[in-house]
Amino acid sequence: MGATEKIANWIVSTDYEDIPPDAIRVANESCFDLLGVILAGSTQPVADIIQQYVADQGGMDEATVLASGQRSTSSQAALANGTMGHALDYDDFGGFGHPTVAIFPALMALGEKTGATGRDLLEAYVVGCEVGLALQHYTKYNQMEKGFHATAVIGHIACTAACAKLLGLDEHQTTMALGMAGSMAGGLIHNFGTMTKPLHAGLVCRDGITAAQLAQRGLTSGENIIEHPLGFARTVLGPGIYDLEDMSDNLGKPFRVQDALMIKKYPCCGGNHSMLDSLFSLMREHDFTYDDVVSAEVAQPYLSIVMMYGEPDTGLQGKFSSQYAVAAALVDGEMGIDTFTDEKVRETAMKETMQKVNQRVVSKAEELSVDFDQGIPVKITLKDGRVLEHSTTRQNILGSQQNPWGFDNIKAKFEVNAALALGRERIAETVDTWSDITQVQNVSEAIQRTLVS
Repeated sequence: MGATEKIANWIVSTDYEDIPPDAIRVANESCFDLLGVILAGSTQPVADIIQQYVADQGGMDEATVLASGQRSTSSQAALANGTMGHALDYDDFGGFGHPTVAIFPALMALGEKTGATGRDLLEAYVVGCEVGLALQHYTKYNQMEKGFHATAVIGHIACTAACAKLLGLDEHQTTMALGMAGSMAGGLIHNFGTMTKPLHAGLVCRDGITAAQLAQRGLTSGENIIEHPLGFARTVLGPGIYDLEDMSDNLGKPFRVQDALMIKKYPCCGGNHSMLDSLFSLMREHDFTYDDVVSAEVAQPYLSIVMMYGEPDTGLQGKFSSQYAVAAALVDGEMGIDTFTDEKVRETAMKETMQKVNQRVVSKAEELSVDFDQGIPVKITLKDGRVLEHSTTRQNILGSQQNPWGFDNIKAKFEVNAALALGRERIAETVDTWSDITQVQNVSEAIQRTLVS
């Protein structure tokens, strides 16, 4: 069997009972977290646009747009919910960009149409996520170096795999769906800091459903989309930088979900998080504010090229600015959804403090000699002459599996996010229903009872 056939075989043959309990637990936490993030994202400007677009398309009454209750086709509801789930850049990350927002909104929409249970969703989610993690793990290529957004590129394969699993496609149908997904893959980093970045996630979710449903109806594609010389791996990932045998033979050996996913504490690019953890740690320990700071020096790895806005003009751009993230942390002493508004970015105190922040990007050549296990330090020079430094590795940011946030904090984040769309009187029932997704007996009924305002 070729790599594509092996992957399709694994998707079809892997069942809930094959998945380690820790993988189910972590998947449940990430999917629960995402539901709250979608609800909060439904209040953002991009949500108004995408919901109106979906309404204008019309279509069958199959699935729900959160939290408005608007009904549309499964693929269109997934487009809206996926876009809103990434609107704040507050969804989880790790592995291939933002795995959960690239998969779970599609499964929610399909689950409504098919009468799925929460357990069905988590089974399909882990299967799809593992396929995406394998594609990323067994390549030496980092999507960002070419300007690709991994969530949009690898996410298309992962989401399609998950949708194929939820629909119960056979091996041939799954192979056809993956072939279509390979031709759908795309998404450019140039669009970070705009509404198109969250649209990437929405398009992935829409296309994953489309590919699986078309394959179910008999539409064909190439049979070797992963390994063909003109297929996904060589064309998209790049020649000579992946191991097809490992990629396809070692799925689930071991499962990676329980190690890869990271819950976000801050609603901004994950490239900021280790830096922010370090900065807040220094501020707590040494009790200083932006008025006390002469300068702040931060370093970013070569592939943190997504931190592209030295002087952001909008809240969306601020999510991809180390200078703004540091300034906001120093000025406000905290960070939340309201940190990243157009008005906030333009405040005088923010602009003045940004001038104190120096970002150094480690060169590609220098990265070869940098020990990233030790992290890259944040250095603060204070007016009283003290120089403070702290490092946090990406693997140990708060919310990673090595430094978990804890379910109580995930629940608290959910409650704050959900209250923006549902009102606090609905939160307790929503948490009771969705905090353990395996207990959801009917996805459609649970959504109408809890996630619609």
